[in-house]
Amino acid sequence: MERFAVALLLLLCMPSAALASDFVEATTAITLSVDSVTIYPDGLMVAKCKGVLDTTAGEHKFVVNVPDSADISSVLLTVSNATVERVVYDANPVYTLNVSASGPQDFALSYLMYDAGFWEPRYDMHLTDDSVLLNANALVRNRGGDDLKSVRLKLVAGLPISVKPVYARAAQKYAAEAAPVEALSAAPTPSASGELETFYIFELAGRKDLAQEKDISFPLFSQDVPLVRIYTWNAYEKDDGPVEEEIKANNTMQNPWPSGRAMLYRSDEYVSTIDMPYTPSGTNASISIGPSADLKVSRRLKDYNITERIIAANTSAKNHTVKETTQTWTYHLKVESNLDRASTLEVTDSLPQEAEMIDVTPKPTESTATSLKWRLQLMPRQKTSIDYSYKLLTTESLQTEN
Repeated sequence: MERFAVALLLLLCMPSAALASDFVEATTAITLSVDSVTIYPDGLMVAKCKGVLDTTAGEHKFVVNVPDSADISSVLLTVSNATVERVVYDANPVYTLNVSASGPQDFALSYLMYDAGFWEPRYDMHLTDDSVLLNANALVRNRGGDDLKSVRLKLVAGLPISVKPVYARAAQKYAAEAAPVEALSAAPTPSASGELETFYIFELAGRKDLAQEKDISFPLFSQDVPLVRIYTWNAYEKDDGPVEEEIKANNTMQNPWPSGRAMLYRSDEYVSTIDMPYTPSGTNASISIGPSADLKVSRRLKDYNITERIIAANTSAKNHTVKETTQTWTYHLKVESNLDRASTLEVTDSLPQEAEMIDVTPKPTESTATSLKWRLQLMPRQKTSIDYSYKLLTTESLQTEN
């Protein structure tokens, strides 16, 4: 069994010739090496330490040395073949343990440190026609006050940063787990250690050195994922375009994609920096690429007519007339693909309140009282159009004498 350096300080000792009635309890100060750290998005860090110490059976007192930044109330010490009799919280917690069997004992220590860590994903996205190569790196900073050497590193993704109390409760639950630490795989990509409540924990392969207050980047994952490319055009707001390009990248991985900044490349040329939304496994990330010249579009008012007529209306009280006005609009929308591949265009347009459709070609995919939406499947270099007409009827009372 691997043994870790344990600093021992015997504060009080028993004289060799003393009788049992003259026994004075000894207190041992221990410092355990940090074995792993888990960093949450809100800056919370969970440290887990371990070591081995030979002890005799019976009652022992241990002063556990922890960093100044540690939350003392969160300190948890477990020892094999021992039960905790009491804990006194001073500058460092003092544990009274009852050890049931002599010999080497496994010591495990965990504690929370607030605002002690930072991490965020950074993405490189390389677009092709039907897929995207997604490279994710984890940018990590250690703010815990000490350099960390050869530690296992775990990074939590999940709820928004604003949910601090939830992170703290989950971290305490995670720190309290007494399962033995398993050896890490030597695989070049991180393995998932599982989900905790609504969290996902990335466990990076190998052991890492985390210098204090240094930004360090580690590979997180890389995969070529399928995508669907969609163009959108709000014809009411942009008569002559441009269309907006949007991709829906399907997360076929077992782990989620945490939200973060992404550098977007097309044909290895930088395009823009975008925001990657949090994307659970098995769902699509909708990512706006921005304006595109792949499709040429235009919207024009083709025809406008207005007619009026006067209608006489009689009531028991008096006679009056009503002016009825009918306005008719006809619009022509043109679409031209500049692409050598098939594409999808979603077109939306707006209607006035109380408008009545007269004719529309092709039929819209969706329609409401105030909007129309078409989803066009375009062939390479295809030209097509949309035509629609609607009318609006208004009335105005014209008062006349009896």
